[in-house]
Amino acid sequence: MDGSRRRLIVGLVVGVLLLTSGVVPHPVFGSPYETSEPAPYLHQAVPEGSDQFDRLVGLYEFDPASSTPVGDLSPVARDAVERTVDREPDADGWRRYELPVCRGSVVVCDSVRAPPADFEYGEGSPGDVFQLVSVDGESYLLQTGVQTGTDLRDGIGDQPASTYLWLGGLLPFGVVVIASQAIAQRTGERRLPTLLAVAGGGLVVAGFAVPYLVVAGVASYDALVGPVTVGVIGATVLAVAALVAQAVRYAGAAEN
Repeated sequence: MDGSRRRLIVGLVVGVLLLTSGVVPHPVFGSPYETSEPAPYLHQAVPEGSDQFDRLVGLYEFDPASSTPVGDLSPVARDAVERTVDREPDADGWRRYELPVCRGSVVVCDSVRAPPADFEYGEGSPGDVFQLVSVDGESYLLQTGVQTGTDLRDGIGDQPASTYLWLGGLLPFGVVVIASQAIAQRTGERRLPTLLAVAGGGLVVAGFAVPYLVVAGVASYDALVGPVTVGVIGATVLAVAALVAQAVRYAGAAEN
């Protein structure tokens, strides 16, 4: 296989990887944790004696004496409750903690692979999504889900950052890489298609590395996603400009 054909195959492979990078089992530049809106494993708690506690316990006719001691919970559930009640309350009085649950596609996990079975997540009846727990002798009303009928469907604005990176950056970059290779078959130009393929391959490698950087504690996903978005979109704009220039040169040569 000559060098020209080898470069073409590599370019096409990189282009296809970029095109499919948002729909592979673990999206490129995706978070290592399960993410959706609302937060899938959010724990919220209010202490006994607070207005929210009294109102909800009275509304749903919970028995404050039926609190489950935190020590009776599974280790993962116990840790989640303790982390929740240790948080400073927000302005509305609720203490919140989101349990990071690793996606199944992540090979290395620094948290848990599955949420605790002690609680109901997602949608459910008040008796399922609320639970009275006691920590160090103090009762809390814990909420882990939302009531049935609440709209949890993801809208366009609820998609994870990796989806926008794919649609606005990696997907068009893949089109550019493949289009540049196609033009190069007519013009014989190799430098630009090779540069685009190398850059695209670098994006794919960097994207697969992101979740493991987060798991390793190098940086949080929120800290990485901003600079990464700017970098990917910027690289895509430059790639599109380069493709336009290549196409203009090809069109000019074809007319002569």
